[in-house]
Amino acid sequence: MGLSRATYYRWKAKDKTGSLEDRRPKTKPGRDVLPEEERAVVEYAKAHPRDGYRRLCWQMVDEDVAYLSPSAVYRLLDRQDLLYRWKRSTSSGGKKPKEASHPDEVWHTDLMYLWVAGRWYFLVSVLDSYSRYIVAWELVLTLAAEEVVNVMHQALEQRPGIHPRIVRDNGSQFVAHEWRQLVAHFGLVDIAIRVRHPESNGRIERYHRSVREEGLGDAEPKDLYEARQIVADWVEYYNAKRLHAGIQYLRPVDYYRGNPEELIRERQRKLEEASRLRRDETSKRREGPGGSGG
Repeated sequence: MGLSRATYYRWKAKDKTGSLEDRRPKTKPGRDVLPEEERAVVEYAKAHPRDGYRRLCWQMVDEDVAYLSPSAVYRLLDRQDLLYRWKRSTSSGGKKPKEASHPDEVWHTDLMYLWVAGRWYFLVSVLDSYSRYIVAWELVLTLAAEEVVNVMHQALEQRPGIHPRIVRDNGSQFVAHEWRQLVAHFGLVDIAIRVRHPESNGRIERYHRSVREEGLGDAEPKDLYEARQIVADWVEYYNAKRLHAGIQYLRPVDYYRGNPEELIRERQRKLEEASRLRRDETSKRREGPGGSGG
């Protein structure tokens, strides 16, 4: 029969214990994806081609489209060749500012150049480190320190009594007299990142990339006013609707002024309930109309 001696005696030993017969692999409860669930996931993924499988998973749970775990969504999309992959940036190993433990403890600020209707404008943003929420922003005409100070002043006046640590780069705007006056007036902690090390301010750098790729995309605003409206719509979407990988695929507003723990518990409840219903439905379909299973 072409068997090795070791295989023969191993089979003999199994025969004595009654375990020689091949056994069908057991499917874990709730792991069978129903055909209607698969169709819903595929349609949703095709409608959101730029989103990774984890974001798709939690968007579908929150929107009551399908209740599947990230691993189940990954397997399904992998079979359908619908996974969206991108190259992640690598860390340079530089020292980063201490992590924030609550909202308004650490803010990041920076400027981004935008080419609009034949000239440069500058997007100034203030991002809350803990929640990734955009606290304030403005599309300004110049790189003057006064422009940056006005945006930060606007953010601080909306939240009286706070004294966040401000992480910023070494641009001339942040060493100007106007900036030093602002820091002293509001009692801020001014943190300059290491020279030529933008990764230290990586959260707002990542936000800028999202603005370019998702917020503006292929848009070509005809003037400053249209550009401001496009950015305003994007910031509203980013803060209140877009799921963020860095905060357990919740929305910045959920972390900034919401209850993220309760939202995570609700997601888990939906998955557990869907798993139970899926298991019951799978058993019914296997038994067939007669209900005997045979």
